Amino acid sequence: MATLTLIADPFPDWEAAAQAAAARDLAIAIAETAPRSCSARYLASRGLEAPEFTSPLIRTEHLPLRAGVLPFAWQTSATARPLDGEFVHSLTPLVPLRSRGDDDGSQTSVTITHGVPWEAPALVGNSQARLYRAFVRRAVKLADVILTPTHATARILQEHYGEDLPVQVIQLAPPREYLAGGDAAERRAALGVPAEYMLTTAAPGEHGRLEWIFDAMRADAGLPPLVVLEGIDPTAPSRDKAGAELRAITIPEDLAGRVHVVRAAELSDVGAVVSGASVLAQPQTFAGTGYLTLAALRASVPLLHSGHAATEELVLDAGTIAQDAADFGDRMRSLFSDSGTLSRLSVLAGDRSRGFTWNGAAWQLWETHANL
Repeated sequence: MATLTLIADPFPDWEAAAQAAAARDLAIAIAETAPRSCSARYLASRGLEAPEFTSPLIRTEHLPLRAGVLPFAWQTSATARPLDGEFVHSLTPLVPLRSRGDDDGSQTSVTITHGVPWEAPALVGNSQARLYRAFVRRAVKLADVILTPTHATARILQEHYGEDLPVQVIQLAPPREYLAGGDAAERRAALGVPAEYMLTTAAPGEHGRLEWIFDAMRADAGLPPLVVLEGIDPTAPSRDKAGAELRAITIPEDLAGRVHVVRAAELSDVGAVVSGASVLAQPQTFAGTGYLTLAALRASVPLLHSGHAATEELVLDAGTIAQDAADFGDRMRSLFSDSGTLSRLSVLAGDRSRGFTWNGAAWQLWETHANL
C-alpha cells in the first residue's frame, strides 16, 4: 500500500497562510484520487492544529519539532532519514531531503510556486530570499522531481540551475478560503467594501506600481472605487512583532472616498473581497503563487495586469495586458466604458478557471510518482 506524504508546514514567507491552506486542500484531493490501496499522510509540525479530515484515507501525524525550528533543522540531511522509503511531496521548498541510493524506494517531489527570490529578492528581504534559494538549491540537487505551476517559473529555475534541469508543470488551484463562501456579502459589508469596485493587491513603489491605478482614476472620475487588499503581497504594508505598522498605503487627498484600503483579518475575507470585484488590477512587476489570480478566475473576475510571464500564462485571454502606466490607464478606462468587453472577459475567466482544480493536481502527483 503506497502512501503519499504531504508536508503541511509552508516556507515562512508572506504567502505562508495561503500555502498552508493549499496543502490541506491538496491532501484532501490526494485522498480522493488515491489509486486502490493507496492513501495520504498529512505531516505537520508540533503545535500546528491539523484540519479535521473526513476521509479515512488521510492520516495526520505530527513531528516532534515546532514550525519555527523546521527551516533550520531541515537544512541537515539527518532529519530526512525518518522519511526513507516514502513518497513525499511539498508545495514549498521547505522539505527534508538527503542523498539516497537508487534502490532506496524513496520518492520526493517539490513544487516551487514562484520566482520572487530571483526576480526581486529585495521584496522579501535579502536574508529570506537567500534562505528560499538555499532550500530550492537543495531540492534541485536531492529531490526526484521539481514541479512549478507555470512554465515561466520553470524557466527561472532553469536560468539559475541549468537549462537541462527537468521541471514539470503542475496546475494548482486556489485554497478554498480564497473562494466566495455563503457569508461573502456579510464579510464585505463588515470590511466596508463598496457595492461595486476594482480590486488590487498592489502597493506603491517600483515593483508594486499602485501609482498606475491612482493615475488612471485621476484621469477618469467615472471609474468605480478601488479596494486595495493588504497583507497578501510582499510589497504590501507589514507589521513588526509588536504589531506596529512598518509601512502604510497613503490614500492621496484627491482620491479620498474613492480608494478603500482593506486588511483581511483571515483568509476567508480574501475570498469574499475577490468574488465581489469587477476586475482585478495587478500592475506589479512580479508574480507570487498565483492563488489570488486563480481565485479571481474562479469568481469570473477578469484581470488587468502588466504582462508578467507567470500571470499571463495563468490568465491567457481572460485578461488584458498593459505595458506601461499610460497604457494601463487607457485599458482600465476602456474596460468600464465598454460593458460588453468586461462581460466577455468575465465569461472567459470562468471558462479558464475550470482547468485549475486540486483533484487535477493530485492526479498529476500520483502519476508523477508512479512514473519515477
